[in-house]
Amino acid sequence: MNPLRVGVIGAGRLGVFHARKYAQFDHCRLVAIVDIDEKRAKKAAGSFGVDYTSDYGEILDKVDVVSIATPTSTHYKIAKQCLAKGTHTLVEKPICATPDQAGELIETARISGAKLQVGHVERFNPAILRADPLIRSPLFVEVHRLGNFSIRGTDVDVVLDLMIHDLDLVMHYVNSPVIHISAAGVPVLSEQGDIANVRLEFENGCVANLTASRVSKEKMRKFRLFQQNGYLSIDLLNHAVTWVKKVDRRVLGHPIILPRKLKVPPKDALEEEIASFLRAVSSGEPVQVSGEDGFKALTLATKIKKEMERRFKTISLAP
Repeated sequence: MNPLRVGVIGAGRLGVFHARKYAQFDHCRLVAIVDIDEKRAKKAAGSFGVDYTSDYGEILDKVDVVSIATPTSTHYKIAKQCLAKGTHTLVEKPICATPDQAGELIETARISGAKLQVGHVERFNPAILRADPLIRSPLFVEVHRLGNFSIRGTDVDVVLDLMIHDLDLVMHYVNSPVIHISAAGVPVLSEQGDIANVRLEFENGCVANLTASRVSKEKMRKFRLFQQNGYLSIDLLNHAVTWVKKVDRRVLGHPIILPRKLKVPPKDALEEEIASFLRAVSSGEPVQVSGEDGFKALTLATKIKKEMERRFKTISLAP
């Protein structure tokens, strides 16, 4: 089988990461890097000895697969053209700017037969992969994702920039419709919301509380799932998992729980994500994070943003 020909659209920090991962696989061949800044495209392409251009349309007859690592506002236009051409597409999160646009991309992929995977890379975090077999019907989820301010990503607010990673994980593991949203957010250093807290109530009774900030001094990415007879504490930043479980022992007549730190095999999340995408393309099997998954996370994020805006306006207008 001939190696898959790959193009990376977007030569920023994340696009270069994608290119580096593709370049190390034997079963694909990186052939081009695209960026509207031709100098940046040339510099990135020079690192890998591949072609470059400022027009992504020029590469679509030369590649089988693309990664799109451009600003969110450009995802829809680029991905739709790639998918319509039949090019298998991995688009960074969020899938695009609006749920309607996401729906169009899903339909375009269905018609053309091209694979569409969304870059919710935390699905491939080694700590998540280790905890995954133990997660069963969470009843309560608590998430903290805190980071330093960076101008990168400020074309969207903190919900679409950071929290959407956790919305995807929560939706994936709870697997039940959201029936109530309570959300608050504040713009601090940008015109978009930079810190947000959300409480989600699900039809099956589960509750999730999520906090995301890009104006914090400390970095934290903690994901905790509480379920019958125990809970999992997952450190997404440091790749650590603690399984706190009810045991068949009693102390002074009371049941007890004991923590156990699980060994997490070292893995590179982006490498795992791209490898899974290439496997799906080669085998014809479904991708692990589908366009529908991206649509669900974006739809929920959009509802959260509207609730944040409503609450902020109400507070701002109050005497």
